[in-house]
Amino acid sequence: MSKILGTTRRVFTMVAATAVLTISGAGLAAAAPVVDEAPKATATSTGKFVTAAAPTGCNPVMTSAFAQTCFVPNSDDQWIRDLDANGWQAWVHVQTNYGKNRYCGSLPAADGWGVCKYDHDETKCVRFRLYEEKDGVERNFTGWSLYHKVSDGTLC
Repeated sequence: MSKILGTTRRVFTMVAATAVLTISGAGLAAAAPVVDEAPKATATSTGKFVTAAAPTGCNPVMTSAFAQTCFVPNSDDQWIRDLDANGWQAWVHVQTNYGKNRYCGSLPAADGWGVCKYDHDETKCVRFRLYEEKDGVERNFTGWSLYHKVSDGTLC
């Protein structure tokens, strides 16, 4: 009987520790852009935020009622800003034509431009779409952009 209780106690302790780590990590993910090839739920935070205007040469641009994103060809930087301080975080889903999906999130309070730095294959193409996320709920997906060349931003 004591062996069963000990095992049960260890299982509950591990579940509780996992829940604490998950809850702690959720707040960090919402506060910084996400750059990763893994699904959004397991992406790591490695981007940075800039409150100034997006850089010159950031083209093509996609704008919706709640967010704006643009791509800097050759350097492969994806810029995003939340246009609506409504508590929902703006995201851009970046998809390559060679099988990679990446996600870049803005600050949820419409605090300026954020940038995610990627290293795409320069001979390939990318496209993107915007959406909002809050507490695991996603909404307001835009349509996909056309594919653009990573090397110069022109249409593929």
